[in-house]
Amino acid sequence: MDKSELITRLRKPEWQDLECKKAQHGVSDDAYRTVSAFANTSGGYLVFGVKDVHGELEVVGVLEPDKVQNDFLSTLRTGDKFNRVICVTEDRVEHEGKTILVFHIPESPRL
Repeated sequence: MDKSELITRLRKPEWQDLECKKAQHGVSDDAYRTVSAFANTSGGYLVFGVKDVHGELEVVGVLEPDKVQNDFLSTLRTGDKFNRVICVTEDRVEHEGKTILVFHIPESPRL
């Protein structure tokens, strides 16, 4: 998802393949539940640095992007919270001076 598509998607409500989390300083357990849901269905995008305010998505930015990204990816790649490694693609988007982290969680193959 490029920056233009992301900004367009953020003007609409969250949908079945897009979930936003504030995650300014760290990753909530709720984000890992979203990863599980995406991996067990058709996949989707998890976006950090965006919060839902009464149904409207507002970019607040991730204040510690390196820490948040490293913590999140380490957890997905070590298998600590999941029974298998979750392979994601990540991107960092700068918008109006704020950092947004975008992770694509693919559908996990059935074993």
